[in-house]
Amino acid sequence: MRRTTKQNESKLLAAIKQLAVILKPDGSLLETHVRLQNNWATAFNGILAAGEPIQEDLNVCPNAQLLKEALSKCGQSFSLTQLAERISIKGDKFRALVPCIPSENLELAFPDPVVANLNPSFIKSIEAVSKIPEDENRIVTASILIQNGSVFATDAKIMLEHWHGIDLPKLVLPKAVIDPLNRNSKTITKFGYGKSSCTFYYEDSSWLRTQFFAEDWPDIRPILDRKTNAHTIPTGLFDAIRALEPFSDNGYVYFESNVIRSHPIDVDAGASYEVYGIPKGPILNIKQLRILEPYMKTVDFLVPNGNSTMTIFFGDNCRGAISGRAG
Repeated sequence: MRRTTKQNESKLLAAIKQLAVILKPDGSLLETHVRLQNNWATAFNGILAAGEPIQEDLNVCPNAQLLKEALSKCGQSFSLTQLAERISIKGDKFRALVPCIPSENLELAFPDPVVANLNPSFIKSIEAVSKIPEDENRIVTASILIQNGSVFATDAKIMLEHWHGIDLPKLVLPKAVIDPLNRNSKTITKFGYGKSSCTFYYEDSSWLRTQFFAEDWPDIRPILDRKTNAHTIPTGLFDAIRALEPFSDNGYVYFESNVIRSHPIDVDAGASYEVYGIPKGPILNIKQLRILEPYMKTVDFLVPNGNSTMTIFFGDNCRGAISGRAG
């Protein structure tokens, strides 16, 4: 079978680059190959699936990495010929044969039916929670929680909720979906929903689909829905954190009245930094504070939490919590 197409602008390369975000250079066939069929390029790695519209009307499943490499060497003008088990790509000076696998070896991925509209505020929420580290050992730390109006993420030590204001069903999505969503520069427009997956659509009809966990998060409302006495972040707080970080042996800073230390007050070592308005008591992790710095506008450092305290903060369309260390 031979089918040849010519084009002056490599929209196919752009599509393959977008799909490559969910694929790998090496791995199983699902992780390394794309399907080109009915003017679509699609990929499915077992968890995430994506589709990009293309100009070519082909029916072939090439190696994505080699196809991307070949197209990137051709410049602005090339011809593409579909053969039985390979694709022939020819530029002005460059030629390549890209191996393909039988189409029955690659599952055809489809998006979920559209159920809601999305807007850029959703991506802002995804960008915010993307800063929370992942821990694959627990569902709650390996996923993000999407619900009506907001997105949550936690690593069991810090938590961030960011409001997007969109009416969406409650879903527990793998954190693996965050990077593809963040790296897509196109405008997100719609949301699709199915029995075991959901889909995010873009302005050009391209889409990204993810499986979701059947297991739910525990009730997290008691963590953040507490009475607080939040005040504006003390001036110089994060200047102090950055100044003390090189002196901390264990990655923590110790709060005393109007001063922060790299060591407990009774240890004759380290450094201190005066910050007016700092209360005595909290022992907080430096890396966690640095992660949450962009989102902390007002804060209550001493929110009761059983026999200890925790830090609750608020920011632009967000709120969160930091677990303190016992003294």
